[in-house]
Amino acid sequence: MTKSGFAVRAAAVVALGAAGSLAAPGLASASPIDVQPTPLLCSYVAPIHSVTETDSDALEEGRLFFAVGEQKAQNGQVGWVNTATWQTGGASLTATPQSSDVPVALLNTGPGTVVSAVWGPHQNAKGESCFLLPGIDISQVPGDDDPGDEPGETAQ
Repeated sequence: MTKSGFAVRAAAVVALGAAGSLAAPGLASASPIDVQPTPLLCSYVAPIHSVTETDSDALEEGRLFFAVGEQKAQNGQVGWVNTATWQTGGASLTATPQSSDVPVALLNTGPGTVVSAVWGPHQNAKGESCFLLPGIDISQVPGDDDPGDEPGETAQ
């Protein structure tokens, strides 16, 4: 490796480290936001919603629910990290008859601030296949630490 190549790589590592140390406090105190994923190779993707127990009494504490706002859409992935516990997980957005053919994912994140990304291969209701560039969601998931619920598992 040349000296200039080494210098560029070293500068990039320092810059990424500095950016991470500046972003971490902001993430820890962030209020919930929703940045929708951007579709590539198709005309649109329906809005994706996240719901916590605060938003719906039907949802248990320590759980986070995602739904694509369109019937007959298919696929997509949700990856998440709970910044209170550093637990991580992921699930597929899956349409079932119980969900009225709307792709959904129910996550057992545990209580805390949960940063999620929705991304991956997707098919909209028109049947157009596309790829979703990550959309970001930050949610405050309420709940008490119930020893029967292990964060990191997909809820059944």
